[in-house]
Amino acid sequence: MIELAQQHCAPLPAGTPSLAADEVRALLPRIDPAWRVVDGQHLQRAYPLPDFATGLALVNRIGALAEAQDHHPDLLLAWGRVQITLWTHSVGGLSLNDFILAAQIDRLTP
Repeated sequence: MIELAQQHCAPLPAGTPSLAADEVRALLPRIDPAWRVVDGQHLQRAYPLPDFATGLALVNRIGALAEAQDHHPDLLLAWGRVQITLWTHSVGGLSLNDFILAAQIDRLTP
């Protein structure tokens, strides 16, 4: 099985079905356990950080990765915290792309 972090996000046209609950459950163990599923349609993770500058640097690294993968998360930057929310807009929920990007983000962070 190829590691998720070694894969590349693929374009998914509108109308592509989102992952079923059993597919999401099967993929969750392949990413850091800090990720949680929200409302069955989003992956979310928060990073506590020591200050704003560290958070900004993390957001910039995630932004560069997101651009390279052409899959863009919602990022919330606050003093001492970064929150990431992933889902695939074109499918209206979770796709393999979200788990790929989550796994790659896991590699960027301590």
